[in-house]
Amino acid sequence: MKKLLVLLLLAMPFLAQAQKTSSGAYLQEIARHRAHEDSVFKFDEHSPLKAEAKATFKGLEYFPVNEAYRVKAKFVRNTQESVFIMPTTGTRNPEYVKYGELHFNLQGQPLQLSVYQNQELKKQPKYMTYLFIPFTDATTGQETYATGRYLDFSIPMNTDSVWLDFNKAYNPYCAYGDGYSCPIPPKENKLPVRVEAGVKNYDKEGNPAEDGLAKPIEILPEFPGGQQAMMDFMMKHFRVSKAVWKTRINGNEIISFLVEKDGAVSNVESVSTLHPDLFAEIVRVIGKMPKWKPGSQNGIPVPVKYTIPLKITTRK
Repeated sequence: MKKLLVLLLLAMPFLAQAQKTSSGAYLQEIARHRAHEDSVFKFDEHSPLKAEAKATFKGLEYFPVNEAYRVKAKFVRNTQESVFIMPTTGTRNPEYVKYGELHFNLQGQPLQLSVYQNQELKKQPKYMTYLFIPFTDATTGQETYATGRYLDFSIPMNTDSVWLDFNKAYNPYCAYGDGYSCPIPPKENKLPVRVEAGVKNYDKEGNPAEDGLAKPIEILPEFPGGQQAMMDFMMKHFRVSKAVWKTRINGNEIISFLVEKDGAVSNVESVSTLHPDLFAEIVRVIGKMPKWKPGSQNGIPVPVKYTIPLKITTRK
């Protein structure tokens, strides 16, 4: 019988159970999606980041993955199309039609979003079925970009039941650089709830320390109850897929995440991973963590990047 031994370096070991969760595949999907987005920003020639920003770019900041923001929606086709100009942050005047509406429930409220079709873009074969969802919510201008965020969508085929995934919400390029002309979400797409999913705001300036060097944190973040409590939490919630059990693993899994000023955990990243399923499960477990006691500098709570090394060993 194989056992997967997982231990936190300098902490107590625990055994992961061989049980695949229903959300494992979805977490992997979002992890791949975010890795692709970060790769585009870091390496693609069409990245909105300037060369100096690319050089120090470590990845976009995201809300923790939360399946509550992946909702089933009913698509209602708009039968009275009329072309209109959607305002932008620049001088561009793109023509759109309101193609339909999505009706769904979020946080116990019945909500709806309009979906739009760009009249110029649809002439290109690869965008014939592409639809666009610009929106704002109660995080807009605070944790998320002041103009709003976007979702990509496709014309539903032979169904009116679709998935709407706010974990894939992204910022317009004007959030990252100057010279872009980005559509401004219509008022009808203003959601009255906080959508704590998808990409967060981006600091163009980077807010470096006054002397140009990062200053050491005076008080580091702490999991409620300390390190042992964190290990007990992970032991309780950790599950491992069959694919990981079948793989002979022996090495270090190093992950990092951000402990925000309010103690919330976000932006889970893999510094070094042994198996994508293993990392996806770690993302899921960390996403379930309660709020930490935040780190502080001069008595003021500050966001702190926290790194955990794990030694993983599969043995009979």
